[in-house]
Amino acid sequence: MTELPEQKSPWEIVSTQRILDTHYLKIRSEHVKLPNGAIIPDYYIIENRGWVGVLPFTDDGRFLINRQYKHGIGEEVLEFPAGMIEEGEEPLETAHRELMEETGYSVVSDEMEFLAQMVANPTGAQARIWWYLGHNARKTGVQNFDPGEDIYSFLVTPTELLALIHSGQFNIPGHIAAAYMAFERLGLLKTQF
Repeated sequence: MTELPEQKSPWEIVSTQRILDTHYLKIRSEHVKLPNGAIIPDYYIIENRGWVGVLPFTDDGRFLINRQYKHGIGEEVLEFPAGMIEEGEEPLETAHRELMEETGYSVVSDEMEFLAQMVANPTGAQARIWWYLGHNARKTGVQNFDPGEDIYSFLVTPTELLALIHSGQFNIPGHIAAAYMAFERLGLLKTQF
């Protein structure tokens, strides 16, 4: 493995000010000093507990994905079931809860396989994402949306999901990365190094 370059010193936090503090969104502004002496008087950081995404995979070999309106970009997106970690929850608990709430599907505990932990936006947010592959997902309940959610869930084959990715219709970077990890884990993608 190639040796990584030496890690640089972190920035010095001179002061911090809370800008916004709600259940869904917390923002702070930091006055920071960089190792080269430069000063940034107002560096904004979004804080949250992180969120979890689940790639539900059925026993007949299909992925369950959601179509949902996202107001930030003002359009519908295709994505895997995902949601914010609630206070006191562990990521695995969030995975099971969000899967049931958004889709009405569930996965037995020992079939929820951890895929990866990713960083959402290291420049402007303290947010991590935990990804799980839910084997043998099956419909066992009903959807129970949060306010502001209106989700249509549907099944696609791995080939159809890949086509949605390549056409730009399934286009959220973390979800795409998780899809390729799932393809590899399921033996649908061969890697050669």
